[in-house]
Amino acid sequence: MTNILIRNWSIYLLNGIVALLYGIFALFIPAETLVIMAWYAGLVILLGGILVLLVVANRIRKELPYGWQLAQAILYMVIGALVMIYTNESIHFFVAAMGVLAIIAGILQLIVLINIDPSFGGKNLMLVNALITLAFGVLMLVNPFSVAQTLVILSGLMALVFGSLLIWFSFRLRELQKHKI
Repeated sequence: MTNILIRNWSIYLLNGIVALLYGIFALFIPAETLVIMAWYAGLVILLGGILVLLVVANRIRKELPYGWQLAQAILYMVIGALVMIYTNESIHFFVAAMGVLAIIAGILQLIVLINIDPSFGGKNLMLVNALITLAFGVLMLVNPFSVAQTLVILSGLMALVFGSLLIWFSFRLRELQKHKI
């Protein structure tokens, strides 16, 4: 296993560089990075639909049932195309839907808190969690694009850290490779 790691040090270097590039884009142009990521997600969904369609063609050729796979392929291709065409609207919809789910989760946490046994020790923490969840849900509904941009910036910071670590790790592996030869 160690030999495989050492031989493939350049893959870690490449992954680190890609992570650093993403981190830089996410920090300095978060709105554009968000739109590009959403468009790319739409492309991946569309391509997934095309792959399922190829499976359907194979099943037709073998005279096997294919109805559900065909429906899945069409659904994927339509959703992927819609996300690619209506990227900003898709971002707003997705974040708003997450906001609704967060509000529901916060309300359910409050209901559990009200109905929980009085001897339960952790009600304050549970209350804080429920209120934060509710607030975050409302924020996602009020301004979904800003919330999404903030998440992109946070992911960019993480990418800078992990990208730097991957680059450092790749050079350490390269040094090990030199010493083994």
